[in-house]
Amino acid sequence: MLKPKNYILILVLVLFGSLVFLESTAKKPLDWSDSYWKNHSKPFGAEIFHKIFTEQLEQSEETNQSVYETLTESYKAGNYLFFNGNLGFGEYDTKELLCWIENGNTVLMSAEYFPKTILDTLNLNKKKFVFDNQFSYQPSVVLDTTNQDEIYDFKRNLNVEYFTNTDTLDHQVLGYSKVVNNDSTMTKYLPNFIKAKFGQGELYLHLFPKAFTNYFLVSADNANYTEQVLSSLNYDKSIIVDEYYKAQRVVQQPHLLQYLVSNKHLRWAYYLLILLAVIYIFFEGKRKQKPIKVVQPYENKTYAFTQTIAEMYYRKKDHKSIATKLIEHFFDFVRSQYNISTANLNDEFVVQLASKSGKSQQDIKSLLKYIKNIESKNRITKEQLLKLEKQISNLKN
Repeated sequence: MLKPKNYILILVLVLFGSLVFLESTAKKPLDWSDSYWKNHSKPFGAEIFHKIFTEQLEQSEETNQSVYETLTESYKAGNYLFFNGNLGFGEYDTKELLCWIENGNTVLMSAEYFPKTILDTLNLNKKKFVFDNQFSYQPSVVLDTTNQDEIYDFKRNLNVEYFTNTDTLDHQVLGYSKVVNNDSTMTKYLPNFIKAKFGQGELYLHLFPKAFTNYFLVSADNANYTEQVLSSLNYDKSIIVDEYYKAQRVVQQPHLLQYLVSNKHLRWAYYLLILLAVIYIFFEGKRKQKPIKVVQPYENKTYAFTQTIAEMYYRKKDHKSIATKLIEHFFDFVRSQYNISTANLNDEFVVQLASKSGKSQQDIKSLLKYIKNIESKNRITKEQLLKLEKQISNLKN
């Protein structure tokens, strides 16, 4: 018959095996979070863009540094490409980038949110289109409103950002987000791609960064749209592709534990190892060794020794020697307990001892007188010894 512990072990293993089976057969849901990172194959990663465009452009180079570090450490004339949900530049990054554009370079920024300094510098405003019950949340993007053959659909609900003041001579509209009401009786074209001259250079602002994601580029037709947006860049010059301002930028190599947990099979192997360790501790963790013999501490024989010496004096009836020891012990007690010198047994000594011991001065004087009397004799009787011991005990207690 199995022991209760074995039943528990079997139950734990069955439960763990069931969890492993359910986990291994369950379909992993798609991760729809924004990434824009070149090594992510999830819908809103940029693995396809990296393989189709970045790897095929010999003049392109990636940077994992901020704008300020990139442009100050290795200045190169040419193009700079950014795409992410939010481009959160710092103050120095923005100033350095605008200065670089002003010197005759080209920058293409695709994001839903730009640094406020850049929008203010270009005198631009943008808004989010407020959908009501009439309009669908799945917009299209176009570069030419007159060419209906070049409308690129995004078959997923999406917030639409657009520029509101693009009717100036400083801005050229290059593309739109197209939203249509549910019964197709109303169509709106909202500017989402503009070109702005800045100094001797050009700045392109694009409000549809999803055009660079795997989900959008998986369609060959949609890839044409992304290619046309990129045609704003000057391919004859170097192209810096940003990998620093990303929603899920990986700053360093993942920790070993993170790597184990990220892989389904390694993760369950790790969990199994932990489970086996817990089972071992639970069932086999008790100490298995012979009982340790208890070694008794050495007996304190001071009291027995004292008792023996006292008995020896008592049998010899040397009452004077015992009295002398009692007197010495009493004075040692006064010195250690009350911190009073016993060199001079005068009136000052009597006052100090009475104050600290709480005994009357008369009792103390009587004891000192009796001690002096005992010390003056060569021999004393048993009764005198007992009287001395009694007076000393009364004073100490």
